[in-house]
Amino acid sequence: MPKITIDGAEVEFQPGEKIIQVADRIKNQIPRYCYHEGLSIVAQCRMCLVEVEGQKKLVTACSTPCADNMKISTKSEKVKKMVGGVQEFLLANHPLDCPICDQAGECSLQEYSYTHGQQDSRYDFFRRTYI
Repeated sequence: MPKITIDGAEVEFQPGEKIIQVADRIKNQIPRYCYHEGLSIVAQCRMCLVEVEGQKKLVTACSTPCADNMKISTKSEKVKKMVGGVQEFLLANHPLDCPICDQAGECSLQEYSYTHGQQDSRYDFFRRTYI
């Protein structure tokens, strides 16, 4: 059976399985907004970026299939910096204190921002209100 290593944990995988699916199986929560098992993969949100040993760029865990002996890091400084940047960009047009939102308190945007230490954005500017 082929194996991969995620943050030091060696795990067997089925051919065709994506990194995010294997990580979920071992309870290694990789942040995501656009991934859902019942839908086609679009890899648009970029929150699930991970570092694969031997590759120059970070890859999306939701769209990257596992390969035998692949070594993956979900918590490296490079990953944290990039995911933090993506989170900050998403927060540019979305306040975290959403008093009128039905999801307030049960929102993955709020959850990930607290987890990744990004509660505000450098992109603070005047926003017009449209009625």
